[in-house]
Amino acid sequence: MFENWYDSHVHSRNSHDGKDEVTLICETALKRGIKGVAFADHCDTYAGKAVCLKIRQNLLADVRRAREKFGDALAISAGLELGEPHHDSALARELTSDPELDFVIGSLHHLRDEEDFYYMDFDRLGGGELDVMMRRYYEELAELADCEAFDVVGHINYQVRYMSAEARKKVDLAAHYEKLSKILKILARNGKGIEINTSGLRRGLDDILPSLEVVRMFKEAGGQIVTLGSDTHDARSVGAGIFTAMESLREAGFEHFAFFKRRKPREIAIA
Repeated sequence: MFENWYDSHVHSRNSHDGKDEVTLICETALKRGIKGVAFADHCDTYAGKAVCLKIRQNLLADVRRAREKFGDALAISAGLELGEPHHDSALARELTSDPELDFVIGSLHHLRDEEDFYYMDFDRLGGGELDVMMRRYYEELAELADCEAFDVVGHINYQVRYMSAEARKKVDLAAHYEKLSKILKILARNGKGIEINTSGLRRGLDDILPSLEVVRMFKEAGGQIVTLGSDTHDARSVGAGIFTAMESLREAGFEHFAFFKRRKPREIAIA
């Protein structure tokens, strides 16, 4: 049994029974022996400045209240899951400049002028179209990697979660490893990290995102910062799959994972 257990990717939502979801997540985390959670609410640059600033304001207020309520019993970080920061780098820099923020995940949920991979009908894509989409994904992921307005890249190969689990489309990810290796080297060189996202374990993919092979590639590229996150949108799945993520991280050659405070990674030993 692992002793140091943190979930660096949870989302707050309004809830029922007179309790807000932030409170429910924190209470559930404590019951499950989790030592820290990072709230990283979605903040997509395409939504515009006004919407994004409101999301940040609400998130920070939620975290302040949670810290008052739970004190030193639970480490609570205030974060954002910043969608497509490379689509509007000026807005991304502004959104992540608030000194109260602890942690920023940079995510690629959709390509330019395309819908979120979550909504795509992969069954309608032929092999050629699928190849083009995959090429564009890694081109944009390389752009994102060179941004400064984030700490770790979230759920690398996010599109595979829906291609494989729902449309049952199979792609040879190894064919893209050369491109991905270059991206991972950019991240390592820039002092950025990656996230091991456990959502694929419970959403039909039966694997972490990215896979163990990619985590190993990041280690070989000189990467040092890896966070572990459930990507849960409610209290039921807080901490889900984190043990598996830690096992994978150790198997890839890492001895620590990171939990961010004030945009600085705190190294925590895999005990």
